[in-house]
Amino acid sequence: MAKVATPYGTRAIQAIGGRPFSGGTIREYKVAANNTAAIFNGDLVVLSSAGLPSAVATSPVGQLLASTSVAPTAGIVGVCVGANYVSSEGQPVINQYLPANVITGGGSEVSVMVMDDPAVLFQVKGTEALGTFNSGTNGSGWPGVIGKNATLGYATAGNVTTGNSGVNLIVGTNGAGIVATANRAVRIVDIVKGTEDDLYPEFIVKLNVGVHSYDNALGV
Repeated sequence: MAKVATPYGTRAIQAIGGRPFSGGTIREYKVAANNTAAIFNGDLVVLSSAGLPSAVATSPVGQLLASTSVAPTAGIVGVCVGANYVSSEGQPVINQYLPANVITGGGSEVSVMVMDDPAVLFQVKGTEALGTFNSGTNGSGWPGVIGKNATLGYATAGNVTTGNSGVNLIVGTNGAGIVATANRAVRIVDIVKGTEDDLYPEFIVKLNVGVHSYDNALGV
């Protein structure tokens, strides 16, 4: 039961449309310049104009279509699932996340592993209970969230102990953040069964068309 506000970021669970899923496509993105901020497991990863990965820093991530190459969602290529680098002692490191300032700390050969398939579905924890959302329409609670859009945000910072992201889904009071409005980052595909009435329900979502860089003609 999700009774504690402990977000874990966006976690890949399956491909949409019933396609076979064996963990999805994981691609290595090189980090050629020092990362002043950590990239946590479950963070959305965005590419700079130089092709360098970083975690999306804008909170909440609500924009649908990036209008320019510097818009918050321009260049989102997926979700961080880990990092590799050589430590200052010359030891290979395979880590849950990429700590901040690896290169200035003496690290080298730094890369972030990214789940970059735009058709992958993700599981993410909500910020609060659904409450009376959809009351009187399809009954109170979860049935009415299916097919709605929502915003992603950062209720807490990433956790350096677990390596997990602080990204979550903004539910809002009585589900006010779950809407039909198009300018939201994700579409709710389902709710994790057993969490419908929890204080922090968990959702299955997909990045909306135009949010993922591979679904958007705008380059970085």
